[in-house]
Amino acid sequence: MADKPVRFAIVGLGMGRPRAKLCKETPGAELALLCDLDEARLAKNCEEFEAEGTRSYADVLNRDDIDVVMVMTPSGMHAEMGIQAARAGKHVVCTKPLDVSLTAIDKLIDECDKAGVLLAVDFQERYTDMPTRVKTGLDQGLFGQLILVEARLKWYRSDEYFVGWHGTWAQDGGGSLMNQTVHLIDQLQWYGGDIEKVVGRMGVYAHDIETEDLGLGLVDFKNGAKGVIIGTTTWPESRTYDVEIHGTKFGAAWGSVNGEYSCSLPKDAADLPPRPEGAPKNIFEDVLGALRGERKVLVDGREGRKSVELILAVYQSAMTNEPVELPLKSFTPPTTAPLPASGK
Repeated sequence: MADKPVRFAIVGLGMGRPRAKLCKETPGAELALLCDLDEARLAKNCEEFEAEGTRSYADVLNRDDIDVVMVMTPSGMHAEMGIQAARAGKHVVCTKPLDVSLTAIDKLIDECDKAGVLLAVDFQERYTDMPTRVKTGLDQGLFGQLILVEARLKWYRSDEYFVGWHGTWAQDGGGSLMNQTVHLIDQLQWYGGDIEKVVGRMGVYAHDIETEDLGLGLVDFKNGAKGVIIGTTTWPESRTYDVEIHGTKFGAAWGSVNGEYSCSLPKDAADLPPRPEGAPKNIFEDVLGALRGERKVLVDGREGRKSVELILAVYQSAMTNEPVELPLKSFTPPTTAPLPASGK
């Protein structure tokens, strides 16, 4: 595979559209096929990216010249579609989260293992500069003993956003934590390591939806550090996220407010190490390297499962008003979760 392009099919052109653009820009990756049920959207993207298109997922699976299927559909469909792709002999890439239940995720992991195909999760923040350098610094002991990891997201969503599958337990798997904050939650567990216990709180206040628009979590890591999670879609007209890490020797904070990125480091401490040479800059570079035997993907199925497990533990704790220990045996939120009455 090292001497020929890796051919990708992208399924779902809502979230998949920017990935189609990224695929076209990545050397060694070939955008071979686009798939979407919306005929007009499919035609527009096929013209823009000069790619073939189909409205049938069966067509994607039956193509012998497709190496990787990238699943960019609603969250509750990821495992089912990934399993079909694995059984067809295709490598699988899923957008976040890997799925909305651990049972579905475990089935997907098992099927990919049986088929001998790659399973990767596209957590785009793992490929950016600051998170990569922070993780390198942590691994090198720069931070000393880890004390605290904070992940905070205030990402406004209007009522129109929730027309359709968003904000439903069946297809979104949750609200502000599972859909929006999941990128930062993935980073929190990546930095902090294995988790011992979780306490969660959540509610719905500003939207008419099944799931939470405010979620909070307190995390006990097995190494003694603590974690804090805040995720909400109620903050009017704001798009804010940030991560902070505190250690006994070093700390770092970075994030974005309405598209303006910033980061800060202690003035009297050594700088963070540089980005590791050859570190992949996007999911396509990552998959190409793995298929060529150069490295493992940053987030495989088992790693991608961890953020979903943590979020479900927050939900279970919030619904039962009890701390939840990990590993989580199996938890599926009810169709209509017992959330507080709307603040409207």
